[in-house]
Amino acid sequence: MARAESEGWLALLALDRLASPGAPTHDIADVAALADTDEDRLRRLWRAVGFPDVPDGLAVYTDADVEAARRLMHGGFARRSDFSTVLRHVRVISSSMSRVASLLADYYGDEVRDLRARGLSDEAAAYAIVEDFDGDELAALVVHAARLQLRAAFWRRLGRDLVPETAVAVGFADLSGYTQLSAALDADRLADFVARWEAVAYDTVAQHGGRVVKTIGDEVMFVGLSLQVARTAIALRDGAQAHELPAVRSGIAAGMVVARDGDFYGPVVNLASRLTEIASAGTIYASDAVHEQLVGVPSLVWSEVGPRELRSIGSVAVFSLLGESETST
Repeated sequence: MARAESEGWLALLALDRLASPGAPTHDIADVAALADTDEDRLRRLWRAVGFPDVPDGLAVYTDADVEAARRLMHGGFARRSDFSTVLRHVRVISSSMSRVASLLADYYGDEVRDLRARGLSDEAAAYAIVEDFDGDELAALVVHAARLQLRAAFWRRLGRDLVPETAVAVGFADLSGYTQLSAALDADRLADFVARWEAVAYDTVAQHGGRVVKTIGDEVMFVGLSLQVARTAIALRDGAQAHELPAVRSGIAAGMVVARDGDFYGPVVNLASRLTEIASAGTIYASDAVHEQLVGVPSLVWSEVGPRELRSIGSVAVFSLLGESETST
C-alpha cells in the first residue's frame, strides 16, 4: 500500500482488491489436485480464459478458481461435451466478458481521473471508489442481462430447428471516411464519436427487430429477416445523418448461413461484406436474393445497379435500396 500511494496507483490497488475473487493461495499443482484434473488441461483452460501460462509454484489461484475448474471439468458441460467443446465455450464466454470488463474499467478509470481533477488525493479517491463499488450489484446486473439474452437466444436457436428452411438476412454498415476522420481526432473526441455511432447502431437494429452480431471498428454486422435488415439499413443511414455522423454505406444479402457461437458464417455473410466494400457513401447495396424477396413490398424503393465484380466472389447482380416511400408503415 505504501508503494501504491507513493507511485500514484492506490485507487488501482483498491479496485484490484474489490474485483479479486479471493486470496491467491494455490499454484497450478494445487488446483489440479483439488479439482481432480491434470495441469495440462488447466493451462489450456487458463489460456482459453485469455491469460498466459503461470510459472510452476507461483500461487496466483484462489478457491474460486478451484471451484470454477471443478465445475468445468466435472460439471454438466463436461459430462455432455468433450474437452475441446468446453474450451470453445470458455473462449466465447471469456471474450464476451472481457468486453464487459473493459467497459467497467473505463467507467472507474474515468471516475478516478475526474476525482483527481477535482483535487482529491489518491487516498481520498481510493476511498471514494471503494464506497462507490458494489460487486454484488454488478454481478446481479450481469446475470440478469445474461438470462435475458439467453432466453432470446433459446427462441432463435430452437426456432431454426422448427423452421429450418428459413433464410437469414445479413447486413453490414460502416461510416465513410472513418479512417481519415479517426486519425484527425484526439482520444476523447474519438471515444465520443465511436460511442455515438454504436448507440445509433445498437438502438436502430433493436428497434427494427434485428440483432447486432458484432462491431469491428466502425463496422457493424447485424442479422434478421430480410425486411427487418432492409429497414435497418435505411434507418442506420438516416440516423447517422441525424446524429451528425459521416454517411453510412451498407451491404445486405440473404440466404442460408452457418450460426455458431453467436456469429454467422458462409457465402451470404461474405457477399454482404463485399457489397458494403463497393457501396459509396449513403448507398445501400443489396443482393439479388434480397431484392427478389422484397421487390413486392410497396414502400421500398429500388434501383437496379447491374452486375458488379466482387473480390473473391466474382460477378453478381446488385440492386440499390434507395429508401422507403411515404406509404411506409
